[in-house]
Amino acid sequence: MDRRKAFALGQSCLAVLKVEAFFKPASVLVIGPLLNWIFNVWVLGDTPVFNEEMFLSVLSPVRLILTIVLFLAAALWCCYEISCLLHTLYWCRKGERPGLIDILRSSAETLKGLKHISILLAGVYFVLFLPLVHAGYLNSLVSRIDIPRFVVNELKKTTLGSMGILAGRAGYIILFLALALVPPAMFLKRTNFLKAVQQNFYWFRLMQWKDKIKLWGAFFLWIAVEGGIVYLLQGRLIQSQDFNISVLKYLVHSGSFRTGFLYWILLVLIQCVAMALIYQFMFDILDKYEELPELPGIKNTKALGRTVAAAAGGRRALIRTGKKFWNSRKHKKVWAGFAILLIAAVINGYFNEAPLVHKPPAIGHRGCIYEPENTIAAVEKAVSLGADYAEIDVKLSKDGVPVVVHDESLKRLAGISGKVESMTAAELKELTITSNGKQGKIPTFEEMIQAVQGMKNRAGLLVELKPTSDTKEELVRKVIGVVEKNSAQKQCIFMSIDYKSVSLLKEQRPDWWVGYCIFGSAGKIEDAVWDYNIDFLAVEEGVASNRFMERARNSLIPVYIWTSNNYDDMANYLQMGASGITTDMPDLARAEIDKYLEKGRKYYVYEGEPVR
Repeated sequence: MDRRKAFALGQSCLAVLKVEAFFKPASVLVIGPLLNWIFNVWVLGDTPVFNEEMFLSVLSPVRLILTIVLFLAAALWCCYEISCLLHTLYWCRKGERPGLIDILRSSAETLKGLKHISILLAGVYFVLFLPLVHAGYLNSLVSRIDIPRFVVNELKKTTLGSMGILAGRAGYIILFLALALVPPAMFLKRTNFLKAVQQNFYWFRLMQWKDKIKLWGAFFLWIAVEGGIVYLLQGRLIQSQDFNISVLKYLVHSGSFRTGFLYWILLVLIQCVAMALIYQFMFDILDKYEELPELPGIKNTKALGRTVAAAAGGRRALIRTGKKFWNSRKHKKVWAGFAILLIAAVINGYFNEAPLVHKPPAIGHRGCIYEPENTIAAVEKAVSLGADYAEIDVKLSKDGVPVVVHDESLKRLAGISGKVESMTAAELKELTITSNGKQGKIPTFEEMIQAVQGMKNRAGLLVELKPTSDTKEELVRKVIGVVEKNSAQKQCIFMSIDYKSVSLLKEQRPDWWVGYCIFGSAGKIEDAVWDYNIDFLAVEEGVASNRFMERARNSLIPVYIWTSNNYDDMANYLQMGASGITTDMPDLARAEIDKYLEKGRKYYVYEGEPVR
């Protein structure tokens, strides 16, 4: 690359950074919170809902219409950012160096193409599809959409599920490559989404195969490289909700946040350079076929500049007034003393951290991955590897006996059609299940308790209640009976994704350690769940953020993360304030928790373990 091209590339990268320096803070601090507030107040009624219920929370006609309006508003903002990026690099290619105000003003006119019935399709493409692929056309409002890890992990447990994951990923990548020229067609030619799709296919038909392969190869390289980077970083990248009023506290107290913040900056810089490269490459190909649209020059923004200057003048006048007021006071030392005390009090309160509730236990997910899941052998192995608790799933059989099994259907584990609730406990115990490459038997809940009581190492059970819609009260009653019959009250803690089951158990046994299991929410999870009648939260990895963990800590609610199988992720969650790690590999969690505890003195409300 000669010096002139290198200079032009540098200018393009700086131009992209200039645009992103506006859109990222605006999206994270203004637009995102505003849309969330409207959704929480006007759609949900300021009452967040969790798990399966979040998908049903917007189905009434009024709520559905409001949700669509908010979705279109998000789509408009996402399109605006991508339009600004495309136009910025187009003008850089033409040798122009527009200012930010010029870019924002001139790019806004390209959004007229959204005034078309295809705006819903455009919204799906820009807000849902492009963040899922996460290549080339990035926006700051919906930065990335990932399939939750627990869903992927469950699908990977079967051959058909693994094939489905590969087919799904291949499908959306192929579709993305087929529609790769839709954004430049839409914003550079200033047309609606449907016409942009037609223009996209016209351009591809016009290109020679070598140019198509080069362009597709560039996008595919982006997908592969960034996917690899994100996979390596995994949970260490900070989330959008972490950019809030407590960001300075996170930087001071959390080594994981400092590391994640540096990784985030590095990733943003890489993305800006990649966008500059791939957009210019795409423009080169279009220009080769004389298909690069001719856009008007930058709009004159002197009037807007005068407005900005007037605003700056008003700010200076306000400062002068403040100085005059300060200088008019006779007792400056007294005022200064009050100001210093006030600042010290604010800083002390701001940087103060609440203690954790208890030392973090290592929790083996369904026992562990080294034996068939939810079997006595899996729990015994987990305990031998240092697990403080083994998480097990409990359902009711046809004859009302609590049994330890996860799935509603027996297809994956036993290879037969039918449901757990359609077979008696005796019939279920006769089945041979296959899991983690090994074979085992389904135990009853009572057999599991008795087996753990007989183990040499001291350990407990984290019992997840998995009722059907009509067995909630019966399951709670039967579990209580088994626990008390075997005097295992101090050996077990409990949780469920179904909050009614949690509430029933807590009402009947208020002194038991009972938690709520969450994999997702509609609305601000930070503002509601702390008022629930629970002792702890078990949350899927994607729910955890510094902001969420800070609120949990201030509310003295322990948070157990599931299901983490990576050293770096575990270390990150512990530094964020996790009170426990649920994992398929309890030996990894044991080692990481011990390392975390050795690093320094931690302060706990209760120095012992949760219940034992």
